Amino acid sequence: MIFLTMTNSGCVNICKNMLHSAKNIGLNLDNFIIACLDVNAYDCMKEYKGAFLYDKTQSQEYQNHSFEETSGFRQIVKNKWPIIKEIYKKHKNLCWIDCDIVFKQNPLLILESLDRMAFQSDHPGMSICSGFMVFNPQEICNNLIEECSKHENEDDQIILNKKLIRKKKYWTKFKILEEKLYPNGHTYYEKNKKENAIIVHNNCMIGIEQKIKKFKEENLWVLN
Repeated sequence: MIFLTMTNSGCVNICKNMLHSAKNIGLNLDNFIIACLDVNAYDCMKEYKGAFLYDKTQSQEYQNHSFEETSGFRQIVKNKWPIIKEIYKKHKNLCWIDCDIVFKQNPLLILESLDRMAFQSDHPGMSICSGFMVFNPQEICNNLIEECSKHENEDDQIILNKKLIRKKKYWTKFKILEEKLYPNGHTYYEKNKKENAIIVHNNCMIGIEQKIKKFKEENLWVLN
């Protein structure tokens, strides 16, 4: 399985923390592809075999979440589905992972046994989180990626939820990953479901400093 992520200059350290955590639990970093959204990010990440310069953007700093179409956040996340589409052409067994995630256990045994595309829960926010997604060679999976990548100005998670929840053709073609194994920030921190976590997604914190601070408080910051 290939793991895919993206980063700009403002997310380099938290991206490296994710990669170090992956290495620590036995994942081969040669199987990680890192789309760098600016030259400075690429210069920082080119030590990793899978790093490449995807595009030159004006949003090099970390951008807080925003639903505003013209926001810096939207200018970054609009790249997600086109990047997935490009990499999926070659790697059909693909796992997208956001930078603000830490691995606690090796997920390959579960992920490689899945018979459907799978997604992390975003409860109690949206139904589905686009921060951790597992794709496979099925045609329905290819169709979803094609559809989502056409909406370049839409929030990546909003468009995913619209497609999967509203379109009946997808209803039985995907699964939600177990919350206790793949918790989002709310589940891990607020509901205290930590014991069995394979990953931790720090998506409930606003701001890169707060995300890093929380990881450090939880002993999840492994970057030297």
